[in-house]
Order: sequence, then structure tokens, then C-alpha cells
Amino acid sequence: MKVNCDGSVVGSSSGVIGFVFRDSHANFLGGFSQNIGYASSLEAEFSSCMGAIEKAKQLHLTNILLETDSLGVIKAFKSSTGVPWRMLARWYNCMQFGDSFRCTCSHVLREGNIVADALAKNGQGLSIHSSQWWTTPPTFILHLLYRDSVGLSFSRLVMD
Repeated sequence: MKVNCDGSVVGSSSGVIGFVFRDSHANFLGGFSQNIGYASSLEAEFSSCMGAIEKAKQLHLTNILLETDSLGVIKAFKSSTGVPWRMLARWYNCMQFGDSFRCTCSHVLREGNIVADALAKNGQGLSIHSSQWWTTPPTFILHLLYRDSVGLSFSRLVMD
């Protein structure tokens, strides 16, 4: 089971998160969006990964690969450093649960995280602390899921 996670901040302080569960054949198994209220961009990234782990626990999953474009989350996953202090208790609970089953975390470039990003952006339209869970793909991500499933790439333009 692969879970792509993303978090961002809208405007100056409204955090949104999104994550998507897919099987090894890139089939959609579930998606989530939430407006988490006041948060920094780092807190939003951590919230998305912790939310995904908590949902995995709720679904009784035993083997997940988390993918995130946040190097801060990757670092914390390996060494528990850099976790925002307001989130430490929740983070440790997630790590304890993650130790009880196979849970790994890896980095993915932003272009490889477009479905989770779209789900997070959907959270902008939700009221604070509201969330949505889909068991079938919402229409606004169908084209992104298709691109991922057939391996279409996204270009990254780097300017000096």
C-alpha cells in the first residue's frame, strides 16, 4: 500500500492536508482532504503524514509506504528530530503505531505527489477542521490518477 501525503498553507496561516491510498498497481483505494486551521507549512506537512498513519491504523493496514515531498518529515521519520513541538505527542503516537507494522517513508519530488497535492488543495474549500474521505476517486483527480497509472512524467523547469 502506498500513501502519498501533502500539506500546504493557504494565505498566511490556513493549513490544508491531503493524502491518497493506492495499491501496488496504482489503483485508488481512498483519498482524504482536510482544512486543519492555523498551521505553518511544516506543521501541515507533518499533519498530512500523521493523518495518513492514523487512517492506516483505522483501516487495519499492516504494510504501508509513505511518500512525501517534505524533507523535514523524512528527516524526522528517520531520527525524530525537527518535529514541531506542538505535534510531538501526536508524532510519537504515530511512530509507536508505525513500529507495530511495516511502515516506511520515502521522498518523492513535488511532481510525483500531484494527487496528494490536489487533495490538499481541495481542503481550501472546506470549513476549518472539516474533512472529506473518498472511497472512490473524486472527479477532480481522475486525470492525475490516470497520468500516474500510465507513468506519464511531469517536466521540471529549473532556471539559473
